[in-house]
Amino acid sequence: MNKILYILLIAVVLSSCETDKKTTKTDNQSEVKTENTFKAKHIVSPYNGSEYAIGDTIVVKTQGGDANIDSIIVDIDGFESAKYTVSDNEFTILTSALMVGKHYINVQSFKSGVRKQDNIAVFFKSDIEPTQITAKVVKKYPHSIKSYTQGLTFDEGNFYEGTGQWGESALKKIDLETGKALETYSLPSEIFGEGIVVYKDEIIQLTWQAQKAFVFDKNTFELKNTFTYDTQGWGITNYGDNLIMSDGTNVLYVLEPNTFTVLKQIEVYDNVRAVINLNELEYINGKIYANIYLTNIIVIINPETGKVEGKIDLTEITPQKYRTEHDLVLNGIAYNKQNGKMYITGKRWNVLFEIKLDN
Repeated sequence: MNKILYILLIAVVLSSCETDKKTTKTDNQSEVKTENTFKAKHIVSPYNGSEYAIGDTIVVKTQGGDANIDSIIVDIDGFESAKYTVSDNEFTILTSALMVGKHYINVQSFKSGVRKQDNIAVFFKSDIEPTQITAKVVKKYPHSIKSYTQGLTFDEGNFYEGTGQWGESALKKIDLETGKALETYSLPSEIFGEGIVVYKDEIIQLTWQAQKAFVFDKNTFELKNTFTYDTQGWGITNYGDNLIMSDGTNVLYVLEPNTFTVLKQIEVYDNVRAVINLNELEYINGKIYANIYLTNIIVIINPETGKVEGKIDLTEITPQKYRTEHDLVLNGIAYNKQNGKMYITGKRWNVLFEIKLDN
């Protein structure tokens, strides 16, 4: 055979084989694609954004999907919690163990090893009505009307205050009996100071919009360090071995105290709605006490559940002359854990109160 003709014949054969291979590969891809495009079940009830109370039973209803789906799993936040009830289109989710706030219901359909998912967000408010608490004044102390109070705390017999406003923000050590500052560290004029907390031998002061906190030696007021965070800074307090911070929303951020990494978030709800404007914070006997900005209310929050367990109405204590001032509101909670005494004040108030709660 002519050498040239032989080479051409081989080329034609190889080309034909390659075409067959390509056709076969394409056919296989088509088969895989068919498996990947099976119709999964989708959620028709409840609606995205539905609201419930903790403890409510949720019936999840689905529609559609291929008839020969292998299996279905229904979970909430990735934890399988649905119970099969009527058919493979209806499931029951129990919610008594959930925290308040936003959760995701997921319906997963499986076929031939392929998983497809539909999900919705639902919101849970508290299932308990907060206890209504009043307070009576035990004693009054002077307070500087120049102090736009953002944070208040008591530690080992010493009283500390963080103040705000542009050009006025400072950290102060206060003489309780006179209301005078024994020590002051003035923050830069472009910084708006916020809440404070004592952690070991340091005082940490947040700032409002600068997303920056200052760390001081609590004995010398020497600035030792700074750290940043990704939200606004409002209030801060201890929380066991960690810290907990507010940003004016209904969310509390649990922080690791050495790196200030956010460990988790706690959404706060009462039995009606999300409780927003969480401001100055204080940790008292395992609960978080929080001023609600622009109100005379302090809420008592269970940090393990996010539920508001109590509401303290301090309207009768708030000085009458400050009730008509928009921003000169109640803000500042301090607790002396050595003797159980609780103190409150407000922005530019001329008085600081020692109070006793009437449960």
